[in-house]
Amino acid sequence: MKNDLGHGSRLSDREYERQIVALYSGLPPLPSKQVRENVRRRELELAIDHRLGQDFPKERREALWDIQQQVEKKRIRLVLYWLLHFISYKWLYRRANRVAGYLVDEYSKVLTKDEVQAFFDLGENEQPTLPIDKLKL
Repeated sequence: MKNDLGHGSRLSDREYERQIVALYSGLPPLPSKQVRENVRRRELELAIDHRLGQDFPKERREALWDIQQQVEKKRIRLVLYWLLHFISYKWLYRRANRVAGYLVDEYSKVLTKDEVQAFFDLGENEQPTLPIDKLKL
């Protein structure tokens, strides 16, 4: 974990993982749209508690949730476009990395530089990228 960011104690890795497992363990096989949205919201809250601190301000949490919803729409459009147009994995990877960069850029409007690095586990001047299966490119 990075230095104290001034937002209180953070969930330990173990506690974070335990709560994520508990969150998904109780889901029905085909959750409703509302249930899926509530799970995404709770997952973001847990990520904030784990990476930034449990006392991270409510209004800034709301701003991150608003950004997360915008990014979710972009992600869904990207996957649908890829499925409908039979685009290569290489194209999808490049576009998905652009969405990841967009997410970090948008979060940077709410978070400080240190908070961005802590939240995304980025090093100094490191750009976000997605893990890749080079065999599919």
